[in-house]
Amino acid sequence: MPVRRRDARRLVESGPPRGVVLPLKHGGQDDPRYPSPHSFRFGVGFTVDLVLHLACAVAAVVVVSRVDTLPFAVILLAGPATFIAVSVAHRIFVQHAIHTTLGKALTGVRYIRDDSGGPPTLGSLTKAWFTGVLVGIANVLSGF
Repeated sequence: MPVRRRDARRLVESGPPRGVVLPLKHGGQDDPRYPSPHSFRFGVGFTVDLVLHLACAVAAVVVVSRVDTLPFAVILLAGPATFIAVSVAHRIFVQHAIHTTLGKALTGVRYIRDDSGGPPTLGSLTKAWFTGVLVGIANVLSGF
């Protein structure tokens, strides 16, 4: 669940609000533990991350295309392969280590577990990455 970083920090420092019935799952729209709006910030953070991944892929294609001895197929595959590798490394492993990505950190958003409010597990980040890929593919295919 994406939430504002300041809400997560405040919850750790001060505890949950008193006298309020708390939902079982953390981070929902009606959760008083995380009152700050975050949808726009999450969208901007995601866009920054996507641009970063695309920039790395373009840079890889430029570098590989300067090698004259490589077949054209390798040059074509360098972009998608780099994009996937950077995306996996950034959105799964970096996010697991520091609980956010570069784009989300710039906008003050981080992921939490919906069951405990703690940092996400490696498995949940991997599942979120694959879900994002499948939703993206479905969106592209639905346009045809």
